[in-house]
Amino acid sequence: MHHHENTLRQYRAASRKVKHTAKKQWNNSVASQWDLFLPPARPSISELAVIERFLLSGSRRKRNFKVAILGSTPEYRDLCLTYGIDFRCIDYSTTNFSILQQFMVHRDDHKHNLVVADWRTMRLRERFDFIMGDLATTVVPVTDHEAVFRSVRRLCKPSARILLKVPLRQNNVHRTHGEIFRLFRRERKHLQPFAAVWHEVLLADYDFRADTMNCLTSLARLRTSYQKGIITKYEFDSFRARWQALGDFNMNMPLRREYLKKLSPYFKVLEISSGTDWYRSYAPVLILAPR
Repeated sequence: MHHHENTLRQYRAASRKVKHTAKKQWNNSVASQWDLFLPPARPSISELAVIERFLLSGSRRKRNFKVAILGSTPEYRDLCLTYGIDFRCIDYSTTNFSILQQFMVHRDDHKHNLVVADWRTMRLRERFDFIMGDLATTVVPVTDHEAVFRSVRRLCKPSARILLKVPLRQNNVHRTHGEIFRLFRRERKHLQPFAAVWHEVLLADYDFRADTMNCLTSLARLRTSYQKGIITKYEFDSFRARWQALGDFNMNMPLRREYLKKLSPYFKVLEISSGTDWYRSYAPVLILAPR
């Protein structure tokens, strides 16, 4: 019991230390509303099938196969637990890790599976065969991407594989809400609006100079479009619920060529894969190897 209490104190102390170095966009409120979000804002079944294939292949070929998850993504944790694969979530919040348990099939409340660290500055003793992240760099400022790549590279065993799902853009073109939701009604009305045009709405109010968007800014402009009759109440409410859950939250969707250029000193691209979802062309799964 005494040892358990000491361990908990160490994790809480580590969590407090990380709070001073990382902007905590992912807070308790966001974690507790995970079920609001839909792919591409979380892993899809077809993307999980891609990751499952690599997990099973690696675990069969290597003894003591070890996985790192950037964050506490419930779907990724469930995959590892389903196949009895040893893994660590790397997250700056013990609370987020615990809250996200409620969205899992398997029970995973063991502190053994959590390492409290900031992806930009982490220096861990463990090395991993497989590292995966869903929108990991999307929630980290573009100016910090290279620091994340450098830190992740240090975690890799020589033959490691890294799988990152990363929404990317092709150009610096804004589309209006009118154009976006006409596309939705014409081609994707069988889908939930948030899922159907998440990518397009992010870019509608994107600050290309700062290389970021803000959910509250997007919400205000969507509200204006609703008030002007450009979008319907159903379309507006679909985004309102998610953007209010996120609050003052920034996301980025870098130029594809710039993102690949920035990661190239640390990783080589083995394959640009995806699931079978409609958004696969702009949110690929990058399969990487360490240089």
